[in-house]
Amino acid sequence: MEPGDPSRVTDAELVAEVLDGDTERFGLLVDRYKNLVNSFIAARVAHAEVDDLAQDTFLRAFRMLATLREPAAFSSWLLGIAGHVCVDWHRSRRRLGSLDDEDAAEPDTAAVLNRTPPPAPDAAAEHQEATRLLLESLDRLPEAYRVTLVLKHMDGLSCQEIADRLGLAIGTVTSRLTRAYKLLRDRLQRLADTSRKP
Repeated sequence: MEPGDPSRVTDAELVAEVLDGDTERFGLLVDRYKNLVNSFIAARVAHAEVDDLAQDTFLRAFRMLATLREPAAFSSWLLGIAGHVCVDWHRSRRRLGSLDDEDAAEPDTAAVLNRTPPPAPDAAAEHQEATRLLLESLDRLPEAYRVTLVLKHMDGLSCQEIADRLGLAIGTVTSRLTRAYKLLRDRLQRLADTSRKP
């Protein structure tokens, strides 16, 4: 493994290095997942708050890293933290709103919520469960497939850029993506079928 090629280092290896005292390696985890975290948070809060809440997410993750039981599942654990950060933000907004007796959301918040009321508890729970199942399914993919998917859909790289970064032939990247999609789709379908059973 080349020290200068962080894309070949697994999440579990980076977590272990950070816990062993090389705290600068946490920056590689931030670089790897900042787009994912930003997108996750942007779907849940006002746009102006995304950067601050993303920073809060990574700070919490750094402080809590020793509590991570499965380092290979870092990405889903990280998004769990991001979810709690968003919940805390909404709670603080509600407290401020009750103190100020505001009847309407700020324009940017209303835009994010598409000018509809917050989802009912049941709908919110279903959305959270769907997100959890998706992340769990992603974490169960072989590392090579998961990394390729993250680079493609979270970092927005083209197949050629992924091939260059990982030192692979572009055909290998395409094959990994195809296989990853199939595995992910099959697992989610099995979960859906199971949930429909009485």
